[in-house]
Amino acid sequence: MFRNVYQSGILTVFNSASTQPLQLWSSTVAKNDESSSIEIRDDDSDIAGPVLLLQSADLQSTFISCPRRESDTLGLKLPFMSISLKNIDHLFSFEIETADDRGIARRFRVGNYETEAHIGHNISRLPLRLEQGWNYLTFDINDMTARIYGTKHRETRRVTFNSSVCLRLVLFADRIVSEDQLPAELKLYGRIEE
Repeated sequence: MFRNVYQSGILTVFNSASTQPLQLWSSTVAKNDESSSIEIRDDDSDIAGPVLLLQSADLQSTFISCPRRESDTLGLKLPFMSISLKNIDHLFSFEIETADDRGIARRFRVGNYETEAHIGHNISRLPLRLEQGWNYLTFDINDMTARIYGTKHRETRRVTFNSSVCLRLVLFADRIVSEDQLPAELKLYGRIEE
């Protein structure tokens, strides 16, 4: 998708406040679970504006994935992925599929259900500890690829988020971008109490 696009600065792949937030994403909802859903909501108690709520009793059956088609790849060379998400006290994970400088596909699965890292040849499962409420996470793909596999990150191919979580923003950048450095249209703003 982005392999032939000049990549510098910040590239947003998901923004719940945009006009078509899931334009680049496929979504799958558990068929046998009435409580499972993927929906844009504007009623978060902490922030102003819409958020994407992924919820399901089964972690693996309700998810969003980018790019939309399985045969496509993101082709992102930007080494940092940042996410604004809300911990809703349910199981949650995200996965980053990459290719390294040896052409080997690698996956990093990060979840709040893991208690310790499990490193495999093609997939690494990593623990995630979330604070209550809204969290802003930055994942250094270059560093993780070098530390775990001893290779260099070439590109990010796919990103997947499994329920249950509130998602506001997913971006890639050429440097660490703190929350206060985000452009105004990407920042979280608290609700104003009347």
